Amino acid sequence: MGKSKGSRQLCEALIRADTEKDVISLLSDAGYWDRPELWRSYGDIENNWGQSGNQQSFAEAALAEKIVNAVDARLINECRVRGIDPKSKSAPSSIRSAIAQFFENGSGDQMAIGGRVDEWTGQEIRKTAQDITLCATGVRPAGLNITIADRGEGQTPDSLPDTILSLSKSNKMYIPFVQGQFNQGGTGALRFCGEENLQLVISRRNPKLLPRRGKRDGHWGFTIVRRERPRDGRRNSVYTYLAPVGVGAGYEKHRGGVLSFVAEDFGIFPGNDGPYDQPARYGTAIKLYEYKYRGEKSNILRGKSLLSRLDLLLPEIALPVRIYEYRRNQNDDFLKPGSRETTLLGLLRRLKDSDNVEEIFPISLPFSPEGQRLVARVYAFKPRGAARDEEGDGDKGNSRKRLGGARGYRKNEGVVFTRNGQTQGSLPKDFFRRDSVKMKPLADDLLVFVDCDELSDDVRGDLFMPSRDRLADNEFKSALIDALGKALRDCEQLKTLRNRRQRERIDERLKDDRPLTKVLQSLIKSSPNLTTLLELGQRISAPFNTISTGSEESTHFKGEFYPSFFKIKGEEYGTLHKRTCQINQRLRFTFETDARNDYFIRSIERGSFALAWDNGMNVSTNASYVGPNLKNGIATVTLDLPDEIKVGDEITFVTTTKDSSGVFENRFLVTVKPERRISPVGDKRKRRPPTDRPGRERERPRQLAPPQIKRIYRDEWENHDFDESTAMKVELLGYEGENESTEIYQFKVNMDNMPLLNEIKQKGLEDSSARNQFLYANVLVGLSLLLDKSSGESQIQNGNEESGATPVEETIDKICQALAPFLLALTSLGRSNLGEDEGIEGLEEVG
Repeated sequence: MGKSKGSRQLCEALIRADTEKDVISLLSDAGYWDRPELWRSYGDIENNWGQSGNQQSFAEAALAEKIVNAVDARLINECRVRGIDPKSKSAPSSIRSAIAQFFENGSGDQMAIGGRVDEWTGQEIRKTAQDITLCATGVRPAGLNITIADRGEGQTPDSLPDTILSLSKSNKMYIPFVQGQFNQGGTGALRFCGEENLQLVISRRNPKLLPRRGKRDGHWGFTIVRRERPRDGRRNSVYTYLAPVGVGAGYEKHRGGVLSFVAEDFGIFPGNDGPYDQPARYGTAIKLYEYKYRGEKSNILRGKSLLSRLDLLLPEIALPVRIYEYRRNQNDDFLKPGSRETTLLGLLRRLKDSDNVEEIFPISLPFSPEGQRLVARVYAFKPRGAARDEEGDGDKGNSRKRLGGARGYRKNEGVVFTRNGQTQGSLPKDFFRRDSVKMKPLADDLLVFVDCDELSDDVRGDLFMPSRDRLADNEFKSALIDALGKALRDCEQLKTLRNRRQRERIDERLKDDRPLTKVLQSLIKSSPNLTTLLELGQRISAPFNTISTGSEESTHFKGEFYPSFFKIKGEEYGTLHKRTCQINQRLRFTFETDARNDYFIRSIERGSFALAWDNGMNVSTNASYVGPNLKNGIATVTLDLPDEIKVGDEITFVTTTKDSSGVFENRFLVTVKPERRISPVGDKRKRRPPTDRPGRERERPRQLAPPQIKRIYRDEWENHDFDESTAMKVELLGYEGENESTEIYQFKVNMDNMPLLNEIKQKGLEDSSARNQFLYANVLVGLSLLLDKSSGESQIQNGNEESGATPVEETIDKICQALAPFLLALTSLGRSNLGEDEGIEGLEEVG
């Protein structure tokens, strides 16, 4: 009993210690720290650094894995206490069905709202969240220790080496309703723990799960994990954990058991007065010492904090988690009650009623690369300054930041891929700036979540890395990105928002731009080379200022939860629909149905759609397509013809729509025709005039003279990310022309550029004239680079995170900055009369 009492005292001291120094001191005083034989290799793998040390790249992502493990433990516990083997066919088939069965007293069937925490009441959320907690301790703002506790199944002292402290075992591989499967993600947090990578593990098995107790099965077990640096000829670090029990008395060195003690309960949960004053009868606590989170650390609950990062990494977390800020300030005081705790529910719940999201958003876009069903949930945020996005950040009144956009919810993420509510990888926001996506004007205000729950096991295994922080680079990733880009580009709601934003910005700026553009056009016309190369003397069409020549009739549509029909529009069901398609055009299929608008995109019990093609060789191949986009009884699907198809081929496309109530099959026979010839720009002979008949809205474009030029002075630098060396930045305002192939840019020129002002002062130049020369010279340089990009042979691109090509805007910024000290000299050369024997001082020819 004396030894057990001493072990409990050591465990209590360790969980309350908040520095590595204190932990090492406690273990040294107990005679453990400097005795290597008492430490056991993590996973019983001596060379475990390559596996356990090669996990998440960011501290917050590694921490998310710990939370997911706690959620898994809660679900497994609820399954076992009901007498269900988690690996059996009687177990729930998914996380959602497990939550519906275990927490909503359901049958486990995934009905319309089953297993969704965002449908729970606040009281239900708060009650459940108390069983999984994350608590920060230490001294604010720099000190940060994190303890994750759960009331899960728990482990016995002797099972810890084969469960929590194991690597690459198949503990969860055959359990369908948990997230973890690789048995290694939990080690990712170790490298972010101080210098010694210390982690405390405490666990006790749920007594209800111990019908036959061994000698220590009812004990609380605990240990410390540490990193041992290379020594004694060993070239790598290794992770070990304290396992002194039995060493020298039945166990070999490095093969002992963890420490344990007897207690009916032990304080691992935060309470009203402290971080460990709420006892538990069973469960697990993991404490990470001196955690190296690199974000805002002054308060883990406020602003762009650890909570906001976990919100994004666990955007639709399966179970709520209670988060506590229990760090003391320099005066040894906690935050006041009521301001030191909140609930982690995931970013999607946080955004559900946000006034920072544009009206009608989020929207859901189904798409299927290589036949794999995905749904993109698109959030469009109000522009910068339009709404507060950091509730409770501590600022009051006018001092509170009004950032707007997606800035308060992410770092650089633009597209987030999720599975079971956890982020598996992401694409940067520059994805929206791609030429193929054409959402550059909205890039700072878009955030897209792609639900990957229905990916096949093979594809999921190939696409997602075990670390869940990036996607594997393979052919399916390319197909996925291509299909997603097309889904976003073709989305009418996004195009409407983009064009509205563009119209508002252009209308505002046109008031001041007209004199500048007139001068620029005169300058271009005066130079034959500029007129020929830039072709900017002509006026171009703008889709932003439009005159409506018709109206769209709106009708109320209710729809059925399960459709009674799904057929080719205008055809009897079962009819083979024949049509043609030019080889360089996209196919568009249109269907009629009585299904609800959310039939293909709702989270649970959604309809399934598949599209395959057969070119006559009796081999069916899954197609990549966008859709079905379903609205008021009409569903549309778009796709590119398969790469191997040639002119004259006849292809049979088969679509299958099904749910638990029925199946609908439709067939199309498509004949491939020669490519469509597109008329040259400016040839309007084939353009149809707008109709005056009622029906769908038709729009007639007005004319707008390019480009948009804006003078930026010192007092505006901060608003435009300028400094004294900036010369010019360009910003895409919108698109026009067939297929939106023409881009309209704004040119923002720094009229207080430091090299410009130095040149004016040193040479005594006339201020206004010199500034104008600088302005137009920069604009012409920018135009030449944009022309080079649009030629199709340029190496300048529009932001490609895979190829690493430099965005054209960044290239223009850098080149104009480099040319700024020489621009006035260059503009003066055209007016200089330099003979064959004359030159410019400092630039004499040699030889």
